[in-house]
Amino acid sequence: MSVGAWNFARAELGIVRRLEQCLQHRPGAWARVIGTRPTLESVTEEMQDAPAVYVIYDGFAVLESDEGSARLAHRWFAVVTVKNTAQQRAAAPRNQEAGPYLCDVLQALHGWTPPDCVSPFVPVTPPRPYYSPAKFVYYPLAFTTESYHCARPDI
Repeated sequence: MSVGAWNFARAELGIVRRLEQCLQHRPGAWARVIGTRPTLESVTEEMQDAPAVYVIYDGFAVLESDEGSARLAHRWFAVVTVKNTAQQRAAAPRNQEAGPYLCDVLQALHGWTPPDCVSPFVPVTPPRPYYSPAKFVYYPLAFTTESYHCARPDI
């Protein structure tokens, strides 16, 4: 990778492609949808097609910087979405369904380096799952990766 401006779009598309390869184009494929934040925001829960995975960028932290360059840590979520028709109070069936999917996503992304990044994905503590009233559960996995930015890419 050349040192210069990090391309957020290229990394996001690379993550989506990686998940498509691992979760949709192999034996045992289960992900009906692999999308991004706009995909998730455009679908009402009644129209949700699950199981699904949504790639969401969560921003970056500056690890080191000076007048000419910066090392950045980017955080990404891969949100596994499942639906189960069990009683709303019974989360166990949804958790059991999601468990193998979470492992598949972890296997696909842990140690893999997204486009325009200089380090592989490392898992970090994610937010808690969200249990919606519509019997969907959203299980986020969180990863960090690093990139470099150079104020003068012509150097």
